[in-house]
Amino acid sequence: MTTAYFDTSAIVPLIVEEAGSNKAKCLWRDAERVTSARVVYAEGHAALAAAARLGRLPADRLCAAIGELVDRYEELHLVEISDRLVRRAGALAEQHTLRGYDSIHLAAAELSRGDDAFVFVAGDRDLCAAAERIGLEVVRTG
Repeated sequence: MTTAYFDTSAIVPLIVEEAGSNKAKCLWRDAERVTSARVVYAEGHAALAAAARLGRLPADRLCAAIGELVDRYEELHLVEISDRLVRRAGALAEQHTLRGYDSIHLAAAELSRGDDAFVFVAGDRDLCAAAERIGLEVVRTG
């Protein structure tokens, strides 16, 4: 089974057309299982609202975009935020100079990786580099 872990930077291009959208859509479609940390909803909602404020998403399309986020969110196999996960995220943030939510996604991916084929999907360059350093197979969408 192929599992794809989607960071928020890879989920937003599923909804807002940008450079990595086609790659993200193909990876989502082809994966047998798609996972992410539960925080992806709050982070994704905030990213969509920011895209509308910045004109990357027409303001009149924001409600529909959030609806698409809800649909994607409901398809995900979610990784819960546990004490073990946040402690690992803290260590990863320090070791790889990551932002908080990025370190949570990296820890969630690392802890949820099983024996099956696994790929970490993200658009953030620094996060992708950190994922490679801890031994994850990475596909960059950006």
